[in-house]
Amino acid sequence: MTVLCKYPGCDMPKGKALGWCNAHYTRNAKGRDMAPPVRKHNATDEERFWSKVDKAGTCWIWTAALQNTGGYGVFRINSRNMVAHRVSYMWAHGPIPKGYEVDHTCFNRSCVKPDHLRLLTHQENGQNRAGANINSRSGVRGVYWSQNQWIARACIGPVTHEVGRFDNLADAEKAMIAWRHQHMPVSLRDRRKAA
Repeated sequence: MTVLCKYPGCDMPKGKALGWCNAHYTRNAKGRDMAPPVRKHNATDEERFWSKVDKAGTCWIWTAALQNTGGYGVFRINSRNMVAHRVSYMWAHGPIPKGYEVDHTCFNRSCVKPDHLRLLTHQENGQNRAGANINSRSGVRGVYWSQNQWIARACIGPVTHEVGRFDNLADAEKAMIAWRHQHMPVSLRDRRKAA
């Protein structure tokens, strides 16, 4: 019978000293945080991946390394860094066709729950944005202030569509949501607002 590490919840075999596994013994000796899971060197890629995911909430949150830009999870397979939500999608649904991106329907970049992921083209993924540009004066996606009125405008690919000009921001926002609801069917946030 294998004797396990004395650290609560650790299922690694006891090492040579003080009843700890080798990883917890080293962490204890160096005064490091004991709580992170211990990496199993013989674990499969799937075991390593899912050990880095918190499934407690609606979204399954990636708890390990993140990209420097974007905030997406990073997972290493075969000496190659991959984006965690793409790995989750591939394992659940198969290969990602060339020209497609994996989109979060929950708008949470650290989520890796396969049910919250879908395939879209780059153009469709751009339509499913969460909100206005960071430099927007209106704070409303697709609504701009010019010549003493609010202008509602949307782009699909290289084509710009003028939706209308409005005296107040609320009317411009309502018009943009209705327009995207009709012309950008993958824009989930707008579809939820229009419903």
